[in-house]
Amino acid sequence: MTDPHVDVRTLLRALHEHAIEYVLFSALAMLFYGYVRNTQDLDVLVSPERRNLDRLAEWLMSINALLKLNPARDFGSRERWGMDKGSNATVLTPWGQIDIVQHLPGLPDWPRAVEEAELYEVEGMRVPVLNRRTLIDLKRRRGSHLDLADIEAIEALEEL
Repeated sequence: MTDPHVDVRTLLRALHEHAIEYVLFSALAMLFYGYVRNTQDLDVLVSPERRNLDRLAEWLMSINALLKLNPARDFGSRERWGMDKGSNATVLTPWGQIDIVQHLPGLPDWPRAVEEAELYEVEGMRVPVLNRRTLIDLKRRRGSHLDLADIEAIEALEEL
């Protein structure tokens, strides 16, 4: 479970099969914009609605997802309770790491993120992706060298 490879198709398919409401963001969102760079995780903003969190937690427990910060521990009821309180979680799955986010400085709240998301079709699935302007703002706020390079790449693609 520590392999840095991320099987994006399998993870997206699982999110859809379990009716988990999400918006994809960060490096994999950039893939949909047309910019490819390596990443070791799938970042998703999830709906904080209780039934959505229940579906997400049930799926993670059914696949024996592990906590990244403590890989000896499965995602379980304690983490589910934390999600009810608005906590984020990073888990390791057989298909790669998932960063599950409900709140992050610079990310819009759930209703706005969904309303402004860009929708892409992948193998019969509609994949909501954080809009470019918001991702650029988020990356500008973080300001790492990688984030600044990502901004440059996204803006260059917009000029094409």
